[in-house]
Amino acid sequence: MFTGTGRQLTIFVGESDQYHHQPLYLAIVERLRREGCGGATVTRGLAGFGASSLIHTASIVRLSIDLPIVITVVDRPARIARVLAAVQEMAPHALIVAQEVDIVQSGVPFKEGLPHIAVSELMRRDVVTVRPDTLVREVVELLVTRDFTAVPVVDAAGRVVGMISDRDLLTRGGTHVAIDLQRATDPAFVRELHEALQGSTRKVEELMTREVVTITPDTPLGTAARLMVDRAIKRLPVVDAEQRLVGILGRLDVLNTLAAVHLPEWQPAATGGGTTVGDIMDPDVPTARESAPIEELFGRLVASVHKRVVIVDAARHVVGLVADGDLLSRVGREHWPGVVELLASKVPVQRLSERARRHVQQLRGKTAKDVMAHDVISVRREMPIASALTLSAERHAKRMPVVDADGVLVGIVGRTALLRALLTAA
Repeated sequence: MFTGTGRQLTIFVGESDQYHHQPLYLAIVERLRREGCGGATVTRGLAGFGASSLIHTASIVRLSIDLPIVITVVDRPARIARVLAAVQEMAPHALIVAQEVDIVQSGVPFKEGLPHIAVSELMRRDVVTVRPDTLVREVVELLVTRDFTAVPVVDAAGRVVGMISDRDLLTRGGTHVAIDLQRATDPAFVRELHEALQGSTRKVEELMTREVVTITPDTPLGTAARLMVDRAIKRLPVVDAEQRLVGILGRLDVLNTLAAVHLPEWQPAATGGGTTVGDIMDPDVPTARESAPIEELFGRLVASVHKRVVIVDAARHVVGLVADGDLLSRVGREHWPGVVELLASKVPVQRLSERARRHVQQLRGKTAKDVMAHDVISVRREMPIASALTLSAERHAKRMPVVDADGVLVGIVGRTALLRALLTAA
């Protein structure tokens, strides 16, 4: 948690209030956690009354089943503003109060650049798993509908015996199209892609990675984050002494925790030492103008390790962004087969199948302006690493263009490089 000016949100509900078949106060707390809030406290009242004037009390003589519940959360003003709409939707009849507060002290210790807490405090305990004999096509169908690209493989006793990921599927023949690209299409198109897999009897044990990196519930967060960076993995199974799965930690969980306790948003006028985005950014960023034909974009996307093309004006100011997944959502469904083959195979248009070339050629006449995203999250070159990681987590931006003080594009930076730099500096 930061110090300085913050905002406090106080939500008054009843103990019996429900949201989607669970207590409303628990649903709100879980939503606040997913949104990256630094913490929330739930208080159960001994007595009180609301707009109905009905008195609720916890006395033995007059026991009520609907005692007052107060949820309190303190965070940065921007984050409180972001979660407020969601809370109002979940609790339309609740009394909600927001007020400015002065945070004078934070009790969160840091180590290795991250909050010094155990993995058990933020791991996800409800873990989706598969078995060694699960069909590969079932894993693909599962991953397409989820927000992760790897899943633990467990035996009948719940012990971790492997991991199967998007990378395993691509390199060992489980699929030829990345999960992220498949998510940008629709269920019917995904089924078409998997027709070849439907009749397959290949099982998870044939493709999974058997040497699994695991951690225990008492592993420090910094140690887990360093494992992720050093081993280039995004999810770590959490196991007990018998190697039974008890939870899972994802890279986004790490970033959300950092965002929850990081200092207030960086201001351009701020000065100070430490590693900045400019120290680690990649200056080799693919660019194009708004008028660039779509064939040019295809070529640069296929050649780029960043899977993005930054659209700039004559002065190299950022005006848009084209990512491979976004591109699919901005062209007609009838063109998806050709575009997916191009992006998945990473070969020039001339080397595509005749069917794919025909689809791509039908897009001639479109330009970067027709398919680019306009709401681009960029970072300043002088921004501290932790601030950039916080922004990445809050705005769900995996890679961000880097600009100088005049807004001129100077590079691009991704989460992996930022997290590695944070841990190295620490």
